[in-house]
Amino acid sequence: MQPGCNTKEITLPRTILKKMKKSIFFLFAIAATFTATAQELTYDSYMQRVLENNTAIVAEAMNIDIAQAALKNSKVYNDPTLSVQYANNEDWNTDLGQSIAANLSRTFTLGVRRAGIRLADKELQATTAVFNDYMRNFHADATLAYLRHIRAKELQKIAANRESYMQQLAQSDSLRYTRGEIAKTVWIESRLAAGLTRNGRLQADAELRNSAIELGYYMGTLDGSEEIVAAGTLESATAPLESPDKYIKQALANRADLLVAVSRVDVANAEKRLNSARRRIELDLSIGAEYNKADPSFTKLMVGVAIPLRFSNLNSGARAMDRAKVQQAEGELADTRMLVQSEVMQAYNNCRIAGKQKETFTQGMMQETAELLQSKRKAYQMGEISFVDFIETERSDNMMQEEYINSLYNSAASYVELQRSIGITAESTR
Repeated sequence: MQPGCNTKEITLPRTILKKMKKSIFFLFAIAATFTATAQELTYDSYMQRVLENNTAIVAEAMNIDIAQAALKNSKVYNDPTLSVQYANNEDWNTDLGQSIAANLSRTFTLGVRRAGIRLADKELQATTAVFNDYMRNFHADATLAYLRHIRAKELQKIAANRESYMQQLAQSDSLRYTRGEIAKTVWIESRLAAGLTRNGRLQADAELRNSAIELGYYMGTLDGSEEIVAAGTLESATAPLESPDKYIKQALANRADLLVAVSRVDVANAEKRLNSARRRIELDLSIGAEYNKADPSFTKLMVGVAIPLRFSNLNSGARAMDRAKVQQAEGELADTRMLVQSEVMQAYNNCRIAGKQKETFTQGMMQETAELLQSKRKAYQMGEISFVDFIETERSDNMMQEEYINSLYNSAASYVELQRSIGITAESTR
């Protein structure tokens, strides 16, 4: 009994008791319904559906089809030109002075078609590298979404358990209040605290459903996505770390964005060769025939060669621009190499620190926190401590559980980021 409390028994209104019983029943009904309708989703099944059904991947892959079509189109030869002419001097009396001529011509470029094919092939390789880099990031983002859903699921469990715990305590305090064992202010505090935990649980429910919707987006369909529940755990989402030098070596060999930078150098060189081929001499060959209706009539055959005079080649601006583009691509390649090494080193440090932070939360520590909460509750129910002291311990216990889940998520997410920086596919979360 709290000091100074009224020992007179007070009857709690029946409407309040009914509402409290209904709220507790409603809580368990929600949990039962959620469990019954949820779709268990393993990581392997999730990623398979992502790779097969995601519309963004399909749209991005179309760039490869476009580049392949451009390569095919680059193999086309120049079309010939056919011209037909008719002439009449309007000498109608003699019906003479009429002629008809036909001419076939074609322009021959020296090495332009071959250089164009080489450029289109390099652009196809660059487009493929860009798509692979897109998939590297997309795979990591999809994995992080899966981990966020697992975190939301665990936090929702903590919030639901806390609401149930505080509702039971509020119900117990209401009975103690009717027996006059605690003051009215204490009962009100207990009831208000239970109500606040309901708001926390509702927020956790919303975050869980939103994270499930995000999984549905990655899988290419939102139908029934709110009922998805990931079957993995955060505890097994990491692996022992190796030396950072090994990771850097793997990244320099595997990173798709590094291959993109290499491909852009190749594209710049291929474009330089194409522009050089276009500055070469072109040959315009033509062959034709002309029939003249005269006295006597005659037929004339014609063969011609035209060579454009490339005075514009005296301007060196085009050559300087091509060289600058190649140098720019090479500079970007060097910068990408440094960026890759920097990202790997940062991801490695983040993963290592996150692992140490996770190790701070041992099972013994969590057990001790739970035991402390139980002892504080007994002390509160026996009147040895105030409700404020008890609720402070309860909040600390809840915060400890949430921090533990967040530490597991941070460790798993940092490991995914490390794999992203290395350029390898994220491992399954089981």
